[in-house]
Amino acid sequence: MPPPPLIPNTGPLPQPPPPLHENGGPGLVLGVLSIICGLLGFVPVLGLITSVLGVIFGVMGFARARDAGNQGGVVCGIIGLVLSGTAVLLWVIGMLFLGGLLAIFGGILGGMAQMK
Repeated sequence: MPPPPLIPNTGPLPQPPPPLHENGGPGLVLGVLSIICGLLGFVPVLGLITSVLGVIFGVMGFARARDAGNQGGVVCGIIGLVLSGTAVLLWVIGMLFLGGLLAIFGGILGGMAQMK
C-alpha cells in the first residue's frame, strides 16, 4: 500500500498575476509627458522624442496586454497611443506652420532687400 500524500489534493493551483511588462503603462506615461512638453513648451525636442517613443510603447503595450488578456493594459495602451499620436500630429502641424511663416517672412524680407 502506497504512503498517503503529504499535501492533500485541493484542486488546481491559482494562476499568478500577469507580468508587469504586459501592459500599456509606459505608453500612457510617455503620451502624457509628450502632451505636457508639447503644449507647455518645455524643450520641444523632448516632446517629439517622448511622443514617438509613446507611440512605439503604446502599440507594444496594447499588443502584449491584448495577448495576455489584461484589459487594463489594453486601455492604457490605447490611451497612450492616442495621446502620443496627437502630440506627433501637433508637432507636425506646428513645424508646417512655422515653415510657412518663415517662407512668408523670408519672401517679404527678400523683396524689401531688392527694393533698395
